[in-house]
Amino acid sequence: MSHGPASEGSIAEPNLTPLLDVVLQLLMFFMMCVNFVSEQAPEGVKLPDSTTAQLMDQADRAILFVNLKPFSVAEFQERLPADALARAQERFKEGDPCVTVFGKEPMTPKYCKVWLKQRFEDEQRALGRVDTSIVLRADRNSDYSQVFELLQVCKVVGYKKLRLRALTRGGAS
Repeated sequence: MSHGPASEGSIAEPNLTPLLDVVLQLLMFFMMCVNFVSEQAPEGVKLPDSTTAQLMDQADRAILFVNLKPFSVAEFQERLPADALARAQERFKEGDPCVTVFGKEPMTPKYCKVWLKQRFEDEQRALGRVDTSIVLRADRNSDYSQVFELLQVCKVVGYKKLRLRALTRGGAS
C-alpha cells in the first residue's frame, strides 16, 4: 500500500498536544505541592537569627511543625474561612500567643497541650512507638517564656525529638 512518492514533500510532524497536557498537569501538581508545604511553615512567623542554627536531618521522616506567634487578625483573615476566623477572634485578642499546626485552626497553648497529648496517644496506639520530631518555629516577637512552656508541654506529653527553628545568617531556616 503506497501513500505516494516521498518526493512530493510531505513532512511528518509530531502531535504536541498530549505532551503539552502532561506538562501542564505536572506544573499544576507542583504548584499545589508548594502551596501545602508553605502552609506548614507560614511566612508570618518571623524566625530569630542564629549563627549556630543547623540544617534539619533528612533521616527524620515524621516531622510536625508547630508555629508559635502573636495572634493577628489581618494574617489569618486571608487563610481561614469566615466561620473559623470568627471562632479564632472569640478565643484570641490581638497579640495573644497563638499556636498553629498545618491543617488545624489556631490554638491556645493550653489547648495545644490537649491536642498534642491526643495525637501522641493515637500515634503510639497505631504504631506502637512515636518517632515524630517536633519542630518549634517561634516568632521572634514571642516571649521566651512561651517558647519554653511549649517545649515543656511537648516533653511532658512524651515527645523526645524536639527542635527549635531559626534563621541562619545566610537566610536559610
